[in-house]
This record gives sequence, C-alpha cells and structure tokens, in this order.
Amino acid sequence: MIAGEYALHFATHYQSVIRAMGKDPTGALQARIIDPVPVRLTELKMVLNTAAHPYAGLLFIEHEASPEGQAIIDKYGPLKGSLFVPGSALAKAVEGKKLCVSGFDEHGNNKKWMAMAIEAFGFPTGR
Repeated sequence: MIAGEYALHFATHYQSVIRAMGKDPTGALQARIIDPVPVRLTELKMVLNTAAHPYAGLLFIEHEASPEGQAIIDKYGPLKGSLFVPGSALAKAVEGKKLCVSGFDEHGNNKKWMAMAIEAFGFPTGR
C-alpha cells in the first residue's frame, strides 16, 4: 500500500493499515472508516472439551473480554481488541457510527453483498 499500488483497498484489517501508516514517512497512506462500519466477527476462541484444565482456559477467555484484558490487547496487539468493550481502541474508533455486523451465519452472502455495493456505488467495472 505504501508503494502507492492501491488507491482504494477493501477488506484490509484496520490494525494492519494503522501499523503500515506508522511506517509511512510521507504520511501518504490514510485510512478512513466508513459509516455504517462493516464489521465481521472473526476472532475464534475455544477450549477443547478434552483439555486438562478447561476452566483455566475459560478464565483466560473471560479475562480477555474484560476491560483489563482489552487494555493488554490494545497495548501488545494494537487494535485487535473488541469494539464491543467500552474504552477499547476499536470502540473509540467507531464511536458514534452505525455498525453493520457480519457474523459467521452471513459469511456466504459476502460475494452477493459486494456485488450489490459495487452496483450501488457505481464503481468502475473495467469493461
């Protein structure tokens, strides 16, 4: 992106763009959050039912979801926290905006929805 190969890029992870912006000495790389904000739920956490200490795993996941856990994620895995935790970096980034949340059940609709968005916005088709 910093090389200027993309004028517009869809579905880039927000944290990746922010990291790349920090490395751009020219400041040319910019990210914009559109409204409504397209959000997809992708962070899978689980505890195997055969784990030796499954409750320790559940406690870890519970801690990650807490404000303290989100602060750690914001510090060491910048912008990978949850936008649903008040005070997290992502919650601040989308504050005041509408969310368009895509869960796992809607994943099969993405291709159709992209085609609808392209038609609605009138993007060039390359024909």
